[in-house]
Amino acid sequence: DAQESRGLGDVYKRQAWDAANAVLIKYNAALSHHHGVGLLRAPYMRESLGPAFAVLLAVKRALDPKNILNPGKLGLTDELFYDQGRQ
Repeated sequence: DAQESRGLGDVYKRQAWDAANAVLIKYNAALSHHHGVGLLRAPYMRESLGPAFAVLLAVKRALDPKNILNPGKLGLTDELFYDQGRQ
């Protein structure tokens, strides 16, 4: 049925997207350039930045302690932002 086919298409698109970003991370390539990270690339930020992700999180917490500026972007989910023990 059409809805089932559409769902499979979404699965295949996600698998292709994950594979493409895995290659970028493997070769230390930038996930994005002048268009920014956005929501689609956010899940790959921690792996892409490695130890520098903790720096990003610390800077975000210092400059935006209430997490009101673009919340959830750059892979900085609310759960991660407010969980002081994780990073």
